[in-house]
Amino acid sequence: MYKNFIFDVYGTLIDIHTNEYEETTWSKLRDTLSFYGVEYTVPELRETYFSSCELQITLGKKQYAYPEVNVVDVFRHIFENKNKKASKSLAMHIAQQFRAFSTEYVRVFDGVVDTLKELKRAGKRLYILSNAQTCFTKPELTKLGLLKYFNGAIYSSDEGCAKPDSVLFTRLLDKYDLNRSECIYIGNDAITDVDGARNAKIDCLWLKTSHTSDAQPRFTPKYTVPNGDITELPRLLLKK
Repeated sequence: MYKNFIFDVYGTLIDIHTNEYEETTWSKLRDTLSFYGVEYTVPELRETYFSSCELQITLGKKQYAYPEVNVVDVFRHIFENKNKKASKSLAMHIAQQFRAFSTEYVRVFDGVVDTLKELKRAGKRLYILSNAQTCFTKPELTKLGLLKYFNGAIYSSDEGCAKPDSVLFTRLLDKYDLNRSECIYIGNDAITDVDGARNAKIDCLWLKTSHTSDAQPRFTPKYTVPNGDITELPRLLLKK
């Protein structure tokens, strides 16, 4: 029987659409930075942002197969590139502004809250393991009323590596002293979620939502919910 239910966030629990390529997003960010004496043109700002991300990935490959960016460090670099300094808290604030500018919508998938409540009533422990930026995801989970259901979380931006790297899964197990045979991972992505969990020798339920691509996993998931109905989880898993 599974005691620990580990969830992906975006595309699994949360339906989100962002567009970091819209001109208006970058114009708003440029105007925000100008209040701090950090002056960019839109093309220069966009180039600095993405080149900083690429640099972090390049450096991260020296240690991990799937390195992750920390967007707070990206925004500190954006300041430093103009000979300005930003504290961690300021860089986080600007990063969150950027997130707000680029988000078209963020909402909870139908059935998520009821499913989490049912799992908690059954005495299960719930965890988050997500390729996500902590400074974005924790506030969004809180705002949407989901964070309170979870016993713990690991976000890739804090770890420097991302799913499907088994290192990320192992860090969650180690941090919360979990037995992998008592865990199941729930996610929507064939590669990062299904293959990632199986590489880490953790059972997986593949929840095929509107965010699931046509890619197929290398490994067969233990369970599949093809219609994306998360309320199927208790029926499938509570007696396992």
